[in-house]
Amino acid sequence: MLGASAVTSALRDLGVRPHDTLWVHSGVQTALAMQGATPAEKVSTLLDGLERAVADGLLALPTFTYSFTRGEEYDIARTPSTVGVLGELFRRRRNVRRTADPIFSAALNASLPPAWADSLFSIGDTDCFGERSVFAYLREADAKILFIGIGFAYCTFVFYVEQRLCVPYRYFKDFAGVVRNGDHAVATTARYYVRDLDADVESFFDPLADALLASGAARQATLPRGPTLFIARARAIEAEARRRIGENPDFLLRRGHRPGLAVAR
Repeated sequence: MLGASAVTSALRDLGVRPHDTLWVHSGVQTALAMQGATPAEKVSTLLDGLERAVADGLLALPTFTYSFTRGEEYDIARTPSTVGVLGELFRRRRNVRRTADPIFSAALNASLPPAWADSLFSIGDTDCFGERSVFAYLREADAKILFIGIGFAYCTFVFYVEQRLCVPYRYFKDFAGVVRNGDHAVATTARYYVRDLDADVESFFDPLADALLASGAARQATLPRGPTLFIARARAIEAEARRRIGENPDFLLRRGHRPGLAVAR
């Protein structure tokens, strides 16, 4: 079984440093090879290894809650993450805070600059992939985006890039509801750049992952008897996506239409 030190060591080999910002996507089977008598203990071992890898930086995990799009209240403290047990258990750890976006929330274990803390933790109307979203923060910090036992298809940071590029196969849709923090409840609207379900389009990010690996902008490794790790910097992902979409507007799609592309500056 793998201990926390094995995870930290593997991340060091992939270029993760103590002061980095690390955003982690993980698969449901990720922690099976970790030390621990119970599933919760195994997850805790993995989280310990991740936290030690960025001990002087910031660890962030998605805790998304798509239930808000179905009209359900988002309670920052109580609404469970719907995108994996790792983020769900991480958000319950001491000194971890969860952001207020009712659809694409995240759990973070370190302080943010005041302006970013105000944007991400204050309850109010949100733009899920806008310039004050957690994804914009990942870009500003040039976070290292890590996939553990899960494919690049789950890279939600790409949605932020697509919004910046104004891709024609997505459009803005508003979802209204209530966000709660303890006894404080606020009616809010979340603006989400959704995929056009009526168009013949399907997201397909594998070619982007291949391009990142080919250019050396991404690295990967496999833990002994454990999951595969894939890592790339946020700005490298954006730069490669911009270049490829500039050449082919359908680059991130299996199929789709090709109206003109307006590129954000």
